[in-house]
Amino acid sequence: MKMKKIVAVSTLALLLAGCNPGDQEAEKDTKTEEQANQNADEKVAQDNEKSDAEVAKEKEAAEAKKEAEAQAEAEKKAEEQAAADKKAAEEKAAEEKAAEDKADESTTEDKTDETVEEKKDDGKTDSAQDPEPSKPSKPESETPDVDKSDTKADLSLGELVVVNKKYSLPIDYKPSDLVVPDVSFSYSGVLEQSYMRAPAAKQMEKMFADAKAANITLNAVSGFRSGARQTVLYNNYVARDGKEAADQYSARPGHSEHQTGLVFDISAPSVGNGLTAALGDTKEGKWIANNAAKYGFIVRYDRGFQSRTGYTYEPWHIRYVGVGPATQIKNNGQTLEEYMKVGH
Repeated sequence: MKMKKIVAVSTLALLLAGCNPGDQEAEKDTKTEEQANQNADEKVAQDNEKSDAEVAKEKEAAEAKKEAEAQAEAEKKAEEQAAADKKAAEEKAAEEKAAEDKADESTTEDKTDETVEEKKDDGKTDSAQDPEPSKPSKPESETPDVDKSDTKADLSLGELVVVNKKYSLPIDYKPSDLVVPDVSFSYSGVLEQSYMRAPAAKQMEKMFADAKAANITLNAVSGFRSGARQTVLYNNYVARDGKEAADQYSARPGHSEHQTGLVFDISAPSVGNGLTAALGDTKEGKWIANNAAKYGFIVRYDRGFQSRTGYTYEPWHIRYVGVGPATQIKNNGQTLEEYMKVGH
């Protein structure tokens, strides 16, 4: 009875205090649930934080990979460009070398082929040193009186000096009054062969001017030639045609009239400005033969004179001797040797 009274008092006390035992249990359950929820929220937050870090890390890794790939691609392109540049440079160098080789080949002088080169639109050719005479188709035999001894030419004779197979000049002889005549040439530029002694050049200018007035076109081809140059030419002709044939149209070193500075080989566009016997049958060649003496020139190796000069017919080779001697030589049908009463 006493025990029931105590419980009742306790219950009454609680009621008076405004507390209900069932509510305490409920409050306890609520706190437990709230703690669970808080723990769950914290776990979610932790999970979210971890997920963001991983995403950021993955993003950073992806960007690093992308950057590496871009760098690798750039390096690859740079290598390819370098290889292309190197190839282009090598091709350009090869082209330049080929062009240089071609230029060298085109400018290299052909020792045995010094005939007139390809014509330009103006009728002239590129400068070609000493075009050669045509090789005789039927070489003639020299007469026994052709003297091949080496006697010094008499330079005191001036414009009448005789230089032939017998009489020679010092190999280093060169006239002191060489000039370039004011006439039309078969080539462009000025070379050693463009020169002639002043008195002869003056007369050749008059001859060319009168020829032009008569509708005759002449071109100067080859004048003065040094002893050294004649040596090269003669040796080339001997190598090409043999000594016997070469001796009929080319002088031995020191024996060329060209070295006197009193000679010019002239030609015409009608025969391609060539040194050919065909010139003699053209209107230009006939004009030269008929009129050269008026200006002091003779056709030095005229048609049919080989037995008297030692050289084949050369209608292009004119020699200055002065108007008086030239007129007499022409009128008498003489050679210079016969006029000067010397051998050849």
